[in-house]
Amino acid sequence: MEYVSLRINPEAWHWTALGLLLMALEIVLPGSLLLWFGFSGVVLGFFLLLIDVTFSYQIALFSLFALLSYWPIRFFTTDHQQSNDWAAAADLNQRAYSLIGHRVSVSEAVINGFGAAKVSDLRWQIACEENLEVGSLVEVVSVIGITLQVRRTSSIIDEASFTR
Repeated sequence: MEYVSLRINPEAWHWTALGLLLMALEIVLPGSLLLWFGFSGVVLGFFLLLIDVTFSYQIALFSLFALLSYWPIRFFTTDHQQSNDWAAAADLNQRAYSLIGHRVSVSEAVINGFGAAKVSDLRWQIACEENLEVGSLVEVVSVIGITLQVRRTSSIIDEASFTR
């Protein structure tokens, strides 16, 4: 019986083509896992242009390049993305929170702590520690439920300084 040896020795262009194919698949498939393996294949292809190594070393280098490209960048992007997601999610579908810091005019007098203000075309319930007359200019300082917590900023309405 004769022993047949199968010799696999991909060249630089094989690894580069594999890397570009994996990066192209990344566009179609969700996630970002294939991007790092594709990057590893392209880097290995350029590496093989400089130094010729055996197939076993090519596999080891491919794995090493994939780890070196995946973990540090993934750690940075996940940390950065998570902090941005939490900041964005805090105000998601919470229109009242976007009003904090805005000045509005009282449209219904504040008596015993509660009244109303018109912001754009909506009527918002407001709460204030002091009684306020209609037309008082107030600033939104916080939100509790669907009630805007406000404080008096001026007794004269300045048309240019409040939200309609």
